Amino acid sequence: MVDRGLHNTTIQSYVRAWRAFLTWCYQEGYIATDLPQKFRLPKAKRPTIDVLTDREVQQLFSSFDTKHLPGLRNYCICALMLDSGLRMDEVVTLETEHVHLAEGYAIVCGKGNKERMVPPGNRSRQMLARYLRRRGPVDNPRLFQTSQHTPIRQTTVKQLFRKLKRRLNIPRLRAHLLRHTFATRYLENGGDMYSLQQILGHTSLEMVKRYVHLTHQKTVAAFPQFSPLDRLAR
Repeated sequence: MVDRGLHNTTIQSYVRAWRAFLTWCYQEGYIATDLPQKFRLPKAKRPTIDVLTDREVQQLFSSFDTKHLPGLRNYCICALMLDSGLRMDEVVTLETEHVHLAEGYAIVCGKGNKERMVPPGNRSRQMLARYLRRRGPVDNPRLFQTSQHTPIRQTTVKQLFRKLKRRLNIPRLRAHLLRHTFATRYLENGGDMYSLQQILGHTSLEMVKRYVHLTHQKTVAAFPQFSPLDRLAR
C-alpha cells in the first residue's frame, strides 16, 4: 500500500477493516489462526494544523465593506467562524431564533444534530445586532440570507472564500482555517481544553489536543509571568 502512495492514515483504515473481517472469520470458525493479531497499524503522522497570523486576521476583517448588507453579512459569517469556532455548515444552518445576543450565546446544531451553546465575543455580537437590524424580518428561519432573501448555502460560503483568497493573496485561506485559528488562539489566551471541547462540539479531548502543540512556543515566552519563583522575586 505504501508503494502505491497511500497515506498511513488511509492504510490504517484498510487494516482496521481487515482486522474486523478476519476477527469475525476467526470467531465463526472459518479460519484456524487469529490473524488480526499479526496486523500492526502503521503510525500515522498527524497533519500540521495551520492558523492565520494576527496580521492576516486584521487583513481579512478589514476587507469587508460593512456599510452595505452583503459585506456586513460576510463579516458576521467569518466572525462566527473565527470568534466562536463554528463550522461552515453550522454557520449556514444557524437560525435567527437561536441567536441570543443579549444573553451572549447562540445555539448551534452540529454534527449528529447535537445542539450546543456557543458564546460569541462582544465585537461579534455588535456586528450581528447591526446585521439583524439591517436585514429585517424574513420568511424563513435562517440567520444568513442572500440578496434575494433566501437562505445562504455552503456554495455561497465557498464562493466567498475563493474570492477572499484571491483578493487578499492568502492562498491557504479557507473556512475551516478560521476554526483552527479560533481554537489555537483560545488556548493561547488562557482558555482551557475542556471548555474548548464544549465550544467546538468535539466528543473527546483527543481532537482538542491537536491544538495544544501550537501554543508551546507562546507558553515558553510567557512563562516568566507565571513562574512561582520569579513572581516572588518581584
